[in-house]
Amino acid sequence: MRPQSNDPGAAAFSAGAGLALFDAMLRGADGAEPVFADCLRHRLALKAAESCATLARLREDAAALRDAEHLSGSGETSPAGRLHRVFRLYASLPARLDSALSRAVGLLGLNEAIDASALAEVATTAPDPLTAAARVSAAAMKLCDMQAHDAETLAFVVADLALANHLRWARPVPLLAVAMAHPSLRRGAGARERASRPRPSDTDWPTAVTFAYGLAIVEAHALAVDLARRAQKLLAVAPMLRAKGARRVIVLLLADDAITPAAAARAGLPGEGL
Repeated sequence: MRPQSNDPGAAAFSAGAGLALFDAMLRGADGAEPVFADCLRHRLALKAAESCATLARLREDAAALRDAEHLSGSGETSPAGRLHRVFRLYASLPARLDSALSRAVGLLGLNEAIDASALAEVATTAPDPLTAAARVSAAAMKLCDMQAHDAETLAFVVADLALANHLRWARPVPLLAVAMAHPSLRRGAGARERASRPRPSDTDWPTAVTFAYGLAIVEAHALAVDLARRAQKLLAVAPMLRAKGARRVIVLLLADDAITPAAAARAGLPGEGL
């Protein structure tokens, strides 16, 4: 939770401690990511997309976004569906601004001339991961030269990329957007108004980023604990499965948020299922 004192120093300590614990979990005892790491990223991508859809006053919730992605194929999708695809996309790419930025910009319909090298320089010169995330997201918003929700989404994306770079993660984890719709981040007497929430163009954006990552890490860690338990149960029964392709389906289940019957069939599982 956000510290009751609203002290930026306490928030930075809390967020830093949470990131350290999450980093240890993501690396694993032997230096390898846990088997559910990909599923964790995609679950958080779904949460991030739902949060951004809420900020943009779009109707889709997490269930609708999941169905749109997994049941409708890779064709045209809704504005909220595009947000989901952006977060899924960069969560599956290396933690590099140049490899993820152009594709995210294209999906969001923003100015394709955004300079990834300029953003990378902003990120690499920051003294710590949280500062890097705050600075690069604010810089991305300025480069878009607009206050549109899609530009804010890009700011959240590059913040997570900068954070992952500083922490030397193989791939970024959707985090910042997960918490941006949280009521505790609103400020002032008009807390119910959209204008009261933090934006990358605000002067106190670095403080908001610190609080937001603190909130997001708590949620991400709780989700990781739940996925670890579920993965352990799944792997325990794996040797007992006899259906053709069952083990390949287990690999798919550990790698994504959801698996459709069609995807299981492509993996070689017969129609009767597990």
